[in-house]
Amino acid sequence: MLSKEQYLGAVAERIQRSGGRLNTVQIGPSAAVVGLFTESVMMSTMNYCVVAAAIPEVTAPALYDFTRLATQHARANVMGTVGWTAASVVIAGLIGDRVFPDAAQAASAKSGNQFGGETRMVAVDVSAAQMYAFVGGKLWGAAVQGSVNAKLTFCFPQPGEVYQQVQWAQSQGQQPPMPPGPPGPPPGPQQPPPGWQPQQPQYPVGPPPAQGPPPGQHPPHYPPPAPGYPPQRPPGY
Repeated sequence: MLSKEQYLGAVAERIQRSGGRLNTVQIGPSAAVVGLFTESVMMSTMNYCVVAAAIPEVTAPALYDFTRLATQHARANVMGTVGWTAASVVIAGLIGDRVFPDAAQAASAKSGNQFGGETRMVAVDVSAAQMYAFVGGKLWGAAVQGSVNAKLTFCFPQPGEVYQQVQWAQSQGQQPPMPPGPPGPPPGPQQPPPGWQPQQPQYPVGPPPAQGPPPGQHPPHYPPPAPGYPPQRPPGY
């Protein structure tokens, strides 16, 4: 049976194959695969953000919350001014061992019209081999809608197709694609190695010792002055 991790790995592989910038980002409680695309459609810059994560069970509240957080991440990475020279398209998908009916209905519902953007939700049930999403058309923006549908169906294929790819890779002795690892913690201050002791600067205490003659040498000895030394001045001088 196809696992949700194998399906998520297929999504990551397709994002890279189509030229997307692949990252792993923490979206809520899940480590999500994020693909960023920038394309030109009808003299407008299309900013695609494909976000996918694997969870045990997909419910409608979980799908709505995941899509909201994914949209926030996408708007922070938009190139251009949304609504005028650019459009932001978010495709958020949750992959689970089970998809509840309310989540399947929410993902399959026709997406609402948005100013300068489009949001699609995807729910994938690997146990039932079903992918739920809206891939229909609208009365406006036929070219844009066609591009969005093509990106969604390519990045989120039917589970049966992914299962055949996994079976073929295993028969060829190849490792099926797996999702990248979770994002690492932010870099923190470096810790000293165990047993390390900070060295305290040594400051001299008191005046420096007097420098005596080198060992084995004696100070010079001068003879006493001669009589009449120092010279006497004459009277009245």
